Amino acid sequence: MRIRLTAVAPLSLLLSFAACAVAQIPAGITPPPIRMGLWQSTVSMQSGAMGPGRGGAPSTHQSCMTPDSWKDAMQKMQSRQQQQANCTTSNLQQDSHKISFDGQCSVEQGYNVTYHVEMFLDGDTAMHGTSTARMSGPMFPQPMTMSSTISSKWLSAECGDVKPGESKPLHP
Repeated sequence: MRIRLTAVAPLSLLLSFAACAVAQIPAGITPPPIRMGLWQSTVSMQSGAMGPGRGGAPSTHQSCMTPDSWKDAMQKMQSRQQQQANCTTSNLQQDSHKISFDGQCSVEQGYNVTYHVEMFLDGDTAMHGTSTARMSGPMFPQPMTMSSTISSKWLSAECGDVKPGESKPLHP
């Protein structure tokens, strides 16, 4: 499993589904037991603002995952959060089959986001997961809920033109 805001991995795409829903993961967490190299992830989002069952077209990205790019993504994500919002993470659980956590962010403009992220490792070459975020604040007469599902698969040990730490969107 991978974590990266700019979509270095599936969980990173998951976290980027809402700019505020950024998880503050402890620095001591280690990369999960997956194959390093080129991964392809597809994220589908649904929003309460669009009505039940409504969402945008799925987005697919390829990313290059290395142990160093995973650690770098974690550090960048934490420093970005400290600059943009007051975020906390709780209930972090990681083992060789799953990672999950809850979080909450508050920003100066009075917006609040609470979220839950859960990713399952389906072996060392595939994973899937979900996230749910609830946003409230001055622009929301009622809180808005966004959810996403993610599916990710390992493609190759070689990343080709996708550099570690970067994501390449695929267009249909």
